[in-house]
Amino acid sequence: MADSFLLFEPDASDMVSQKLVPLFDDVILPKMWDANQPPEFKAESLVYCYLSDESLTTAIGLAVELQWVVAVLPHPKANHARRAFSLANSPEKALAEFQQAEATKIDVLRCNQQVVLNHLVVGHSFNLRPGGHNASWRQRIAQTWQNIRKIGDIKPQKLSLTTGSDTCLETSLVGLVIIEHAQGSMLSKRILTDTHCNDGMLESMLLAPRSIMEMFRFLVLAMFGRVVKKPRFLSLVKSKSIQVSGESELEYWHDGILSKANSLTIDCEHRVLSILPSADMLCQDSATAVKESRKIANLPEGEAINALAAKPLPWIAHAAKEEFKDLYQLLRDNATTSPAFLTLMVLSTLLATIGLYASSAPVIIGAMILAPLMAPIISLSMALTRQDPSLMTASLGTLFTGLCVALGFAASASFIIPMEVITPEISARLSPNLLDLGVAIISGIAGAYAHARIDAAKSLAGVAIAVALVPPLAVTGIGLGWLNIGVASGAFLLFLTNLAGIVFSAALTFLALGFAPFTRAKKGLGIALVAVTLVSIPLVFSFNRLSEEAQIVQRLQGKTFNEVLLRTVRAQSTKPLTLHLQLVSEHSLNDQQLDGLKARIEQELGRSFQLEASIIIRR
Repeated sequence: MADSFLLFEPDASDMVSQKLVPLFDDVILPKMWDANQPPEFKAESLVYCYLSDESLTTAIGLAVELQWVVAVLPHPKANHARRAFSLANSPEKALAEFQQAEATKIDVLRCNQQVVLNHLVVGHSFNLRPGGHNASWRQRIAQTWQNIRKIGDIKPQKLSLTTGSDTCLETSLVGLVIIEHAQGSMLSKRILTDTHCNDGMLESMLLAPRSIMEMFRFLVLAMFGRVVKKPRFLSLVKSKSIQVSGESELEYWHDGILSKANSLTIDCEHRVLSILPSADMLCQDSATAVKESRKIANLPEGEAINALAAKPLPWIAHAAKEEFKDLYQLLRDNATTSPAFLTLMVLSTLLATIGLYASSAPVIIGAMILAPLMAPIISLSMALTRQDPSLMTASLGTLFTGLCVALGFAASASFIIPMEVITPEISARLSPNLLDLGVAIISGIAGAYAHARIDAAKSLAGVAIAVALVPPLAVTGIGLGWLNIGVASGAFLLFLTNLAGIVFSAALTFLALGFAPFTRAKKGLGIALVAVTLVSIPLVFSFNRLSEEAQIVQRLQGKTFNEVLLRTVRAQSTKPLTLHLQLVSEHSLNDQQLDGLKARIEQELGRSFQLEASIIIRR
């Protein structure tokens, strides 16, 4: 039977002799650790290690070379070993677990030939490492605050990574975290779910946030939950080895110790260390080396690498052209005056015109869905954001063509249809106010987001219904056909309100989503903001008038004056003010009573008005 040894450091001599050695039932041979003259125990010797992280790193390398069986005891200065081997809290408990354990083989992680106990970090890890989320809530708040304070100073590094299968990755990273396994940590619950200590594979986490806001959101959410979901900016590589190099000397943290090197070679040596595992350390004999896997869809590439490298993170993520080339091609196609666009404009205008005459909301909604005007408007927003002259010219041309088609066909329809009646649906589009501008702004945000995110594209029909671009144009055309300037101008103001609100908010949304830096987008945003401001001037007066009418209705609705109930009240802010009242009384009202009622209401309002009333007799 092989001998059993206990390795300890000189400063722990008293503790070992007085407290630790008496815990062993069998004969144990204490041996003081000396890095300059390391012990040379025979193969298969059982070596208990009561060592700090620094000494244990060397001891494990020696154990692999000399084929010892190692049992790691918890040490006050061995936090990384505690996490790597899932150690018990006390030597007593650890020894009790070792008595029930059988020796097993596990992997060893090395960086430039040096043993890595827990993790290797290049750059910043932001708690995405074993043990990074095991702190108390107060410690997590303090860590989050420290991380938030340094976000603005972080500069991504341009790194070159080569995996065990000779796959080369050129990218820009804020941090790179490499571990052998994540068992016993919160990372294994949501991020590294298929991780083992003896599968011959290392785990690499590549942190590549594009903006301060993206990083801030992750830090805040992680602070409130011990189980962390995989953030979008995190890429994963599972490989037997990985080589890391940069444009300059690399600074990295090796188990919490700052080191420097021109390049890093990290290898996972498969089942080379024999240990007695703790009760919490899961070693599966069935775990085998798996095929290399890479989840790197969100890594910066192309122009984005140079745009991010060696610069502070922008507040808002900036996307490179190749990262949204499909969207840009779609917007260019949408800005083209195609036969399909013209056909849909004609059909939607005629459908809206008939719906307006018939005062049919379902028909008008069908015209809204059919209308193609939203597409060139969103393209115009992108053109303003990115200051793209060709896209802007094409979008404006298509938009103007659609405008002329709508006005022409609506005016023509008004000549054919022998009706000159302002229906409720027509009337609803003659007095736009700030609420309509709010609808346009929200719809512009939704439209831009739905174009930028494929998973939200199914909401475009709802956006078209909400903003209603073609019905105001149809009403404008009807007004022109009637030669009624009041109808035409009121409806056209509503169209301009929708147009300005959508263009401004959509351009702002594209900026927020990172399709252009602010320095490029500010000119286009300024133009759109001026348009919104100009349109808002008449809307403010209209909104004030609407607010005034609502206050009058609220003061009179349901009240009784001179034994007459005002059931339905409708105010119209003309000069003078006009009140449409539905009066409920037990007897008929003569002129004198109506004059008295009018005077009583004028006293209540403090102003004169013109009365239009219908009387209901209730007995």
